[in-house]
Amino acid sequence: MIETNWLSNLKKFDRERFDSLRHLNSERRKEIAAIYSFNLELANIAWNVSEPELGYLKLRWWEDYINDMNNENSLPENEYLLILSKLVAEEKLHKHNLLKLVKARKFDCSKKPFDNHEQQIKYIRDTSQNLLFMGLSCLIEFNDYSFRKNLSEYFGLSLGLARFILAAGSLSQNKCYSLFLPNQIDYTNYFECKINDSITERICTDIDLTFNLFHTGEREIKNMGLKKNILSVLNTVNNFVPILLEIRNNPQLIYRKDHKLSFRAKFIGKINELVK
Repeated sequence: MIETNWLSNLKKFDRERFDSLRHLNSERRKEIAAIYSFNLELANIAWNVSEPELGYLKLRWWEDYINDMNNENSLPENEYLLILSKLVAEEKLHKHNLLKLVKARKFDCSKKPFDNHEQQIKYIRDTSQNLLFMGLSCLIEFNDYSFRKNLSEYFGLSLGLARFILAAGSLSQNKCYSLFLPNQIDYTNYFECKINDSITERICTDIDLTFNLFHTGEREIKNMGLKKNILSVLNTVNNFVPILLEIRNNPQLIYRKDHKLSFRAKFIGKINELVK
């Protein structure tokens, strides 16, 4: 059940988070990478089971594992689980955050759309925002709970929103649900890679929320004197901003499989940098 090449898998399948750790020292990098690798382990379950019940069964195993973590009979089976156990023992990491992540991943196995937009946002809070919160808990610069909570919302929630938008094209072509849409006809259009008013509104609203969170976070940390190696842990959304702006101006682009900036968008971006 457990993948041993955990760091290489993180680099391959969650590159933004992996790259965000590159400026940290080895110990801190491995601690946060272990948290992110645990998330990857859980996220892959839904893609590797044929029936939702099989996914729920695997996730229940993980719930039991976390609840028994650091008990006498609980023996970590590889390096990243050993690191997680150590973080829990040191109280840098709390079991309830890990369990929140497991519970959220049950939705992936259901293969169903979100009931409403609030449910989608809660899912992203329990996954992407929760992940960053746990990661920041490993860094002494973020010992203050309120500060850590705010930054994980600004940068973790925005990353989750951005990823939902950028994954929509691939998911639609694989007949997988993504963003919440209000009507069945919207999902029919979505699976046919068509745009309508509801889809456009959802895309634009979520992109605007992403930008608002990200820019609020930037203002929050601007005058705090954080070092570059620490800032890199937060700024996972940076590279997505120009792509999201391009999609905001042309929502049909959400169905691209490979989100590379067009020459026109790159050119306009360079001009905007020069006139700032």
